[in-house]
Amino acid sequence: MKNFHSLVIHHQFNTLPYPEERLLEIAEKIYRAEKIPLRKKTNLILCSDYYIKKLNRQYRNIDKATDVLSFEIGDSDLIGEIYISLERAKVQARRFGITYDDEIIRLFVHGMFHLQGYDHQDGKEREAMESKERKYIKL
Repeated sequence: MKNFHSLVIHHQFNTLPYPEERLLEIAEKIYRAEKIPLRKKTNLILCSDYYIKKLNRQYRNIDKATDVLSFEIGDSDLIGEIYISLERAKVQARRFGITYDDEIIRLFVHGMFHLQGYDHQDGKEREAMESKERKYIKL
């Protein structure tokens, strides 16, 4: 079992599995390569469509489920929180023709770079963010 203490995984949706080892491995690679202090934690919350829809409505005024949400916390010990809907990941994996585990990894990496200040509102930002994501998703 891989152990990387900077990523704390909370699994709220116990009926669907998730690739814990790969998540921890990629988190460690991102932390080291992007020079994120190891003392800073990231919470990863694996949840349902219902739960992520509530968050999306509350914080973004969008009344529908989404695949991933990231919230910067910015205190001294916590970078932020990433919420991934496992139900949505399952549907999207089928749609994109990839494995369920690969889709969870893709969403996690996407969330990590949002926490690092990357965005995809315009073409230049999107290109920079997607370039970073591809680097880690290929691992």
